[in-house]
Amino acid sequence: MVGRAYRLILGRPADQAGAAGYVRALRAGEISVADVCASLARSGEFAQRLRPPEPDDRPRAERDPSLIDVAELIRTTSIEELSEQAERYFRAVEDPDLLLAKPFKDISETPDLLVSFGQVLRGLRPLPGMTVLDFGAGTCWTSRFLAQLGCRVIALDVSPTALDLGRRLFERLPVLGSAPEPEFLVFDGHRIDLPDGSVDRILSFDAFHHVPNPADVIREMGRVLRPGGLAAFSEPGDRHSIQPQSQYEMRNFAVIENDVVIEDVWEWAQAAGFAELRLCLFESAPRWVDLATFHDVIAGREAETDFAGPARAAIADRRMFWLRREGAEAPDSREAEGLVAHLAMDDVRISTTDTAGTLIEGTCRVHNPGPRAWLPSGAPFGPVLLGVRVHLADQTSRDLARVPLPGNGVAAGESAAFPVRVEVPPQPEGAVAVEFDLVSERVTWFAVNGSPVVRFSLE
Repeated sequence: MVGRAYRLILGRPADQAGAAGYVRALRAGEISVADVCASLARSGEFAQRLRPPEPDDRPRAERDPSLIDVAELIRTTSIEELSEQAERYFRAVEDPDLLLAKPFKDISETPDLLVSFGQVLRGLRPLPGMTVLDFGAGTCWTSRFLAQLGCRVIALDVSPTALDLGRRLFERLPVLGSAPEPEFLVFDGHRIDLPDGSVDRILSFDAFHHVPNPADVIREMGRVLRPGGLAAFSEPGDRHSIQPQSQYEMRNFAVIENDVVIEDVWEWAQAAGFAELRLCLFESAPRWVDLATFHDVIAGREAETDFAGPARAAIADRRMFWLRREGAEAPDSREAEGLVAHLAMDDVRISTTDTAGTLIEGTCRVHNPGPRAWLPSGAPFGPVLLGVRVHLADQTSRDLARVPLPGNGVAAGESAAFPVRVEVPPQPEGAVAVEFDLVSERVTWFAVNGSPVVRFSLE
């Protein structure tokens, strides 16, 4: 606990002498943990942490004249020229399979791509049926992943050839199951050819740092997003342009490898109607350590170079973030968190059928006490129905039936009642009970979130 207090307040591991004094006093009952925190907060070291850094008056090193200045490249190259350069790049590809195999074309980049995509997906929070604009989609591997999640994807890129390759990817590796067909849209570098407020989410995966007019692009993103919508980005940091690979790309392909300065992004975003910014403290290449160091990290005893230092450096080199458009989304049953219900069965009658099965009849009453509207039982994504499961003597269970709820869904705070008639046929294993629970299809059973079920014994 003392070590955590040091890290929280002073930002460093506890020194042995200071920690020992606090531990002795805690064990003797002379002080509390709150007293330890207060003492550290009164220290000169903590006061020093609160002081703003002194202005850096040191002369800055002259820029290496051999480096390509990305700002100069942007200034001297038109958006149309850059778009044509991207098109020439994709047209010149001799083996498209190398691009279509992404994110699995190069084992050296695959782990970073997959981990980064997974984390930016957490920030994006796409739901089945949402319209997602994949900005700078290239050959569309991210678009295909989003489509597999049930999203209506609009793949946007300046290169028609890249989008043609994306179409080929969907043809050769079609999305499993039923999903909305993707749309492929060429970007002219200035205006996204979509109506105002027409998309729910925007993904920019390693694309935003290639645009020469980032303020204009942010403004367009704000225009096409619906109120409360999210735009999520996985991009490099604010020194990206001077990295060796960036210099190579700009020198050989005239592609923009811009720095992502988050303070500038946030300024542009606020002017474009965004109300919230969140950044991810993300490291895609975690440290692998021995057992002793692992225990030191868990206990807060590790050296700065073991964990915090490398993680901090990695975080500084990346800008993973999301922007939320002004306004609010109406939460619904396509997402599991907060899906809860009050469920009751009244006037229940249980009888035996002519085929030795069991007939259960009654009135089901449901109430939605949570924050999410329950979508109608006929909705294509996240419909809420009454699910019926039969429990068997061998301690297994199986789905028996789905009973649709009446009307056009159930809003938060609202209730519904409807008749239920369920026949349980004879089961070879022997039926011991029937259970009723609400279910949002392909999302969750409500009991998983702690809602009570209604269960009738058949024994």
